[in-house]
Amino acid sequence: MIVCPALSCSGLVTTSPNSSRRFIRLSFLYRSRWCEVGLRKRAPSSPDTPTRLEENFDSRTTIKMPYDFTTWDRNCLEEQVTPVQGEVTGTIPPWLRGSFLLDGPGRMTYGEHEFNHVFDGSALLQRFTFGETGATFCSRFLKSYAYTTNLENEQIVVSEFGTTGKSVTKGKLAKLGDKFAFDKMFSDNAPVGVVTFGGEYYCITEAPFLHKIDPTTLETISKVDLHKELGINSHCPNPKPLPDGSTLNILHAVGATGPKYDIVSFPSKPLDGKATVFAKPKKVGSVDARWKLNPCHMHTFGLTENYVVLLEQPLTIDVKAMVANTIRDKPFIGGMEWMENKLVKIHIVNRETGKEVKQKVKCEAFFFMHIINCYERENHIVIDVNAYKKPDLLHAFHLKNLRERGASLGNELDGGSVKRIVIPMEVSDKVSPELNLVMLAGTKAKANRQKDGSLYLTPDAVTDYAYEIPALHPDYTGKRYRYFYGSCGNMTLTTGKVGKVDFESREVKEWFEDGLYAGVSCFVPRPGATAEDDGVLLVTELHSADRKKVSVVILNSVDMTEVARVAFSTPSDVPRSLHGCFVAA
Repeated sequence: MIVCPALSCSGLVTTSPNSSRRFIRLSFLYRSRWCEVGLRKRAPSSPDTPTRLEENFDSRTTIKMPYDFTTWDRNCLEEQVTPVQGEVTGTIPPWLRGSFLLDGPGRMTYGEHEFNHVFDGSALLQRFTFGETGATFCSRFLKSYAYTTNLENEQIVVSEFGTTGKSVTKGKLAKLGDKFAFDKMFSDNAPVGVVTFGGEYYCITEAPFLHKIDPTTLETISKVDLHKELGINSHCPNPKPLPDGSTLNILHAVGATGPKYDIVSFPSKPLDGKATVFAKPKKVGSVDARWKLNPCHMHTFGLTENYVVLLEQPLTIDVKAMVANTIRDKPFIGGMEWMENKLVKIHIVNRETGKEVKQKVKCEAFFFMHIINCYERENHIVIDVNAYKKPDLLHAFHLKNLRERGASLGNELDGGSVKRIVIPMEVSDKVSPELNLVMLAGTKAKANRQKDGSLYLTPDAVTDYAYEIPALHPDYTGKRYRYFYGSCGNMTLTTGKVGKVDFESREVKEWFEDGLYAGVSCFVPRPGATAEDDGVLLVTELHSADRKKVSVVILNSVDMTEVARVAFSTPSDVPRSLHGCFVAA
């Protein structure tokens, strides 16, 4: 069954894999050239020789629909330091008390200079606070070295993901020295998210820098340099808070055998007289990167009751290209390499012993940013992920592409899908390669033993599209669950939908309104609730018709109907955030 109200009004959409009718499935055929600065890939014919990406992607194009990509192209120049009251429609649940903290790229220009890529923007913190008198909004720029230096010089000095900064250092030797100084090679701009360590709040990014913030005023308090503290080069920007107050994360470092992924636990409070929790993390385990000069890009990782799960995808960072690009003043994105026709390698590390499970596991190739959840069930590990065929999204979000090809860009992009990967943990060495070793009910995922003893996994595509920046009940993280929420990857409509995915029924309930574009969402459970989906979903919504307006829509998370919304007018553009968290009052 499909219920689809007219796109000119708000409403719900329910899709089911057993439906006789579906939404229009768009298939396209086109040849296009993406922005000149893009990923690199290895040629399938010679897997050991890197070649430049031709940036031509095959798709089929028959229809163009106006998804508003200008909602990704916003430039905030003015903070909203003093909280402003919002206009409430409906009734905010009286039990909803606290703040929704968000982080994302905010400022895109300095003087006459502009960043090239959406992810380059200087971090802007946003806070929506719900209290007895309604809701308020405020925002502040993160006072990073990158932000303050660019502001002081009225130009882009510090290089970012897709933009090379202009050096203000005098002298050729001094400029060359600056290029290879770690804090000059990697920006401390942290627009990825707000996370907690030791009960305190920090803005984070992939680079090994964190900024401590005041969650009430959004003021920047101090900076943590994990390169100096721990000697790492980068880390995962989505750490896992644990029930005892400690925090688990993946650190990217270089050991005697090359690049490695260190699994560490940061304590709930400083130990042995140390000033911060970052000074002495506990090492849980370590995994060597499979390509010695190409460690993979790892935005998220999985965590179950007994295991840490790492997905080593074919999107990698070419160390040699990074060095060459630094010398040539090329941005970071040019050193990222898609390893064409390579599989996803899955590492499973025992949390207690720190040892990697000996069983070799590989999965069909895909690109991903977010693991939705990961848990154990009946001697299997279940991994749910938003998966894409290739990392085309990274190219698409160059501002040049958004502006010049926005009308057709949605049709050209892979909308992804939610895929369930299942790993059987007890495998006999005498089984037939044709036998599916996945014994769990309710999934189409497969696992087949290969001649070399490894497992080859085929995921189960649960939905037609990805549902990004996934949110779920916090108590179900790392445990068997049924629901999660996220923004729909379908960029061919005049709206940005938010959906509720039901893994048991394989149905998706979507909320949307024409002209509104869903951003980060957050599930807040109702106090005293026992059902997994009993609560509300907070959804940030940008307005296509008004760049200076933002709303938070409050949905009943059971049936995805609107309970209330709060609209705010601001003095400058409201940009998209990338991640957020809810801080209960």
